[in-house]
Order: sequence, then structure tokens, then C-alpha cells
Amino acid sequence: MMIAHVEGLELEIPKDAWFSFFNSPYPGHRLGTAVDVYFPDKALFPLEEGRVAEIRKIRTPRHVPVREDYLIIIEAGGFCLKVLHVMPSVRTGEKLALYDEIGSLIVSGFFSPWSDRHAHFELRDCGDRYRAKGGFLMHPEILKLVPVVRGNEFEVVEKNSRYLWLKPVRRGGRNLTPVEFRGIPVEGGLPHYHHGAVFGHFEEVEIFGLKVPVDKSLPNGTGLFEARFRVLANGQEVRGAGIYCNQERIKLIGGNFEEGDVVEVKLGKLIS
Repeated sequence: MMIAHVEGLELEIPKDAWFSFFNSPYPGHRLGTAVDVYFPDKALFPLEEGRVAEIRKIRTPRHVPVREDYLIIIEAGGFCLKVLHVMPSVRTGEKLALYDEIGSLIVSGFFSPWSDRHAHFELRDCGDRYRAKGGFLMHPEILKLVPVVRGNEFEVVEKNSRYLWLKPVRRGGRNLTPVEFRGIPVEGGLPHYHHGAVFGHFEEVEIFGLKVPVDKSLPNGTGLFEARFRVLANGQEVRGAGIYCNQERIKLIGGNFEEGDVVEVKLGKLIS
């Protein structure tokens, strides 16, 4: 499925992968120039054709006890695709076609403890292929992929040592993400990544009962808001909630709940 277009190129991924444009603290995800793809297995090439130009092993911050990552640069359509968090199975000079395997998803020192393995993609000018900023703006496709929550009750369907997965109790309609405002999808890591996005232009968005001002509009039709609020699960404050594209569940970081519990998610008052 085609999830975005950027500089005349179409970004395509398998239908069983979930993804996020804004659910990350990395600068490109605040600027609308990057996407993270959570492949079910290996990382796959998302463009029609390309050639591997460069592979580097890089040092990372130590948000988790891992100090290395890989940077893969793939020339495509006159630009360069920057890929992170993938141990390459390709070699420099190798030609690639859509859905060719790039490598294995790895845990990176860039990750937060609750992060899942994914591939990070940015399209860039080949003369400026390394920086955290400076990628080309992505234009997301607003696909009707997952059921939308009605109300704010969720069932805990999976628990692990890092987070909980919650599934909506009541659902209706479909959208790009399971949370919407006036029919427009909302995405983000709230408030742990300090920002979120609504895929439309609004001055204000309401999420789980709280009205939040939209601070900035991007040229791709997306509005960004600062996550200056608390997330409450059955009245208990938690670290945050993650909302993703093509993922019907939301990720709850924190909270003393068990599988099968029903959790009411609300946002608390804005933090000054």
C-alpha cells in the first residue's frame, strides 16, 4: 500500500506493517520529513527502484544499553533514502526493487525503553544525507485502515515488561489511526514525546475529552500540537499513550493493569 508521496516518489509498504510519521522524538518526526515502519519481519525497500550507495555503522546515545546502529543510504529517483535501525543484508552498489529485503530490524541506542523495532526512512538531497534535519516533506495518504474508537474505553489485550496494548471496546468506522477528531486521524506519543499531530488543519483538537490547541500547520496538511497534558488510565497517571497508523491498538506506557482489564483513558489538565 502507498502510505505517502515525497518529491514525486511513492512510499509503499506491505499491508501488514504499521507505521508512524509523528510518534517519535527524532527531529524529522516533528518536521514531517520521516516515517517509521514497523515491519512484521525484515525491513523492505519502499520505493520502485534504487541502488545502495553507502553503509555505515554508527554510535548512538544510550537510551537503552545498545551503543551501535546502522546507517544505510540508498540512491533513488535522483535523491537519497536514509535508513536507520536496520542491520543490512544488502551490499554497497546493489540494485533494489520495491519490497526487496534491506536487512533485519534491530534495537538501537536511539530507542526509548518502550520502543518497538522499526525502520526509519527519510528522503534527502544526496549532498545532505546525514543530518537529523533537512529531509523532504512527506505527504501522508489518509487511508481507511483500522477501526476508530468510540468513547474512551479500552481492553488490555497484551502486557509485557515495557508497556500494554489496549484495544477499543466500542468501535465505529475506519481511519488511518484508531483515534480521530471530526473524522480526521490523530497520531503521536502523548505526552512522552511531547507532541502529536492531526492530519488536517484545525486551530484546536479534542482528544479523549480534552481540547488541545494546534500550534503549527505544515504544508502537507498536518497540524502539530504540543502534548502539555497528563494521560490518565482509570484515574491513574501513566507515562503516556502511543497512537500509530494502521495499528488498531494504542500503546499504554505505565499503569498497573492486567490482560482483560477495561481501562478508561482520559487526558488531564494542561501542564503549564
